[in-house]
Amino acid sequence: MATSDLFFIIASAGIVIVVAMLVPVLYQVKRTAEKAETALDKINHELEPLLHKTTAMNEELLALSVSLNEKIEKSDHIIDVGQQAADVLLTTATIVKDTVTPLVVQIGAISAGIGAFTNFFKKSEPSERRYFDE
Repeated sequence: MATSDLFFIIASAGIVIVVAMLVPVLYQVKRTAEKAETALDKINHELEPLLHKTTAMNEELLALSVSLNEKIEKSDHIIDVGQQAADVLLTTATIVKDTVTPLVVQIGAISAGIGAFTNFFKKSEPSERRYFDE
């Protein structure tokens, strides 16, 4: 037996040992791949209905968003109209106040003058004058 024969025997034995060790590893890899394939199939079957539900929910959210935007625009318009009405009311109140106040003052002055005038001609005795209701 030559050295090369001994080398071939050792190499062959090493290859057999390596193959013997790789068989369980390869078998475990095969089982893991089968389980992964089964899990991916389940995920694919469950993912499709989930995607349909998500799409439907997205469409509903879009419709709600559009509706909400329309209502916000209407509310903005209503608020603008209310603001304009408040401005008109404030302007009207200011005009009425500026117009009526001098008129009321004049009427009060005339009333006070007439009262003083009538009291001057009435001149009753001081004991008959009533300043307070008793």
